[in-house]
Amino acid sequence: MWKLFFETAYALSFLIIVPAWRKRFRDWTLFGYREKLDDLLATCPELRNKKMRLAKGGGSLAFIFDNKDVYRVRKRLAEATTIFPRLEREKRITDALRRYCTVEIPKIEFVQGSKFVFYKTQFIPGVILANLPRKVLNAHSDKIATQLSEFLKKLHTANPKSIADLTDKDKNHHWVHTDLCSNILIDPKTFKITGIIDWEWAKWGTVSCDFASLYNRRRKMRRTDIPIKTVIKYYE
Repeated sequence: MWKLFFETAYALSFLIIVPAWRKRFRDWTLFGYREKLDDLLATCPELRNKKMRLAKGGGSLAFIFDNKDVYRVRKRLAEATTIFPRLEREKRITDALRRYCTVEIPKIEFVQGSKFVFYKTQFIPGVILANLPRKVLNAHSDKIATQLSEFLKKLHTANPKSIADLTDKDKNHHWVHTDLCSNILIDPKTFKITGIIDWEWAKWGTVSCDFASLYNRRRKMRRTDIPIKTVIKYYE
């Protein structure tokens, strides 16, 4: 859907007569979509023969090829031209925590184009948990909460030495994701959690950050039993 929207909007942008206005529309409304895609295909020409679809979320555009590889790039042009320290930090954290997690998390690689920096990850199938209907979430809340509590327990007890420099000496702190609500992927048929994405804001902090992120990010989640059941099962 997003690919069709961006391609159509880009084609219609040729109707904007003033070049400066046309450029602003492409850069700010379309986030430089065509320029970034062209840069990626020029850098990785083998992708030209693959089926591509587009996803948009948070601060990034995601080019998904054959439902196998995902190339993300920051929406804003200034952010997309360099690898920000927090993205390098995200790679370090996910590389270190992957073996501790009970669900799939992204494995990040950086691809330097001629103009933009793309971060490549494997495609993790599933739909965003919080996008499912509230009745469905409540009907399967026990199974979902059990999986979340197991994932959080493993995450919160992990303390790999390779990222020890990103921690402090507070014994009440643990590795936390901090932005779970909109980043939990689930199989809508089996209700098995397939992955946890977007670790950009992961940090060494209190476990309450993760419990709060399940509850206060989306109103729909607040109206389900999942947050409270996750906490109960976690402490059981």
